[in-house]
Amino acid sequence: MVSPVLISASRRTDIPAFFPDWFSECLSRGTATYRNPYSGRPASVSLAPDDVAAFVFWTRNPLPFLRVLARLERARYRSVFHVTVTGYPRAIEPAAPPLAEALAALRHLSETVGPARVLWRFDPILPGEEPSEIVARFETVSAAIEGLSGRCTLSIAHAYRKSLRATRTTPELWRPSGGLHTAVERIAAIGRARGFRVVSCCSPALRHWGVPGAACVDMELLASLYPAMPVFAAPSPVRDGCLCAASRDIGTYRTCRHGCLYCYAA
Repeated sequence: MVSPVLISASRRTDIPAFFPDWFSECLSRGTATYRNPYSGRPASVSLAPDDVAAFVFWTRNPLPFLRVLARLERARYRSVFHVTVTGYPRAIEPAAPPLAEALAALRHLSETVGPARVLWRFDPILPGEEPSEIVARFETVSAAIEGLSGRCTLSIAHAYRKSLRATRTTPELWRPSGGLHTAVERIAAIGRARGFRVVSCCSPALRHWGVPGAACVDMELLASLYPAMPVFAAPSPVRDGCLCAASRDIGTYRTCRHGCLYCYAA
């Protein structure tokens, strides 16, 4: 008997925002077929209810997915949602939902599945941004999200080659500001005061600054939400500093249309 697996949907693209119909078709077939990013060959994984331990979704806009989510809930699939809301300007996130729309979408999702299953991501932090601007963005977004999520994930942006090309006219975004440490401590304190568990993703510096690392595919969290979940997945890091449990990612790189300049996957 094959053990149920965790399904990531997805670190590579925004499936809830852009591909809800494709995902729904995969559910109907009982299989998700996607391209392996390393070999380029087709790969597949069963989406039959007994074969899926839980879905871990990543998105900036869950609203297009709500119809599919209702189907998942009826079939009693387990799931959590990472929802990224940063408050960056259009110059950085040219096609991401405007802040008011992003906040409304997160609120709708939280009201649908409950705050414990909505994991807010205020990431990444660009190291060269003015510290006061980082704190101001966090103040605005965290005030609006308070009570709608119990967790806030922070990270410091990594300067991938693609990211450097996309920001070549603003290289100062990658030069760490002298006040970054203080800004991170400030936003972490604000987050905790507003009821968020503030954690970090793949950012050793943040751990040194008092923001503990956490898994995004988080077995401890999933087990707390779903005590009868029939699987234990061992850690399987996807990059340096990653604490995630093993999962199958069904997304495809270079299909996300948000166009964020810092993103490694777009």
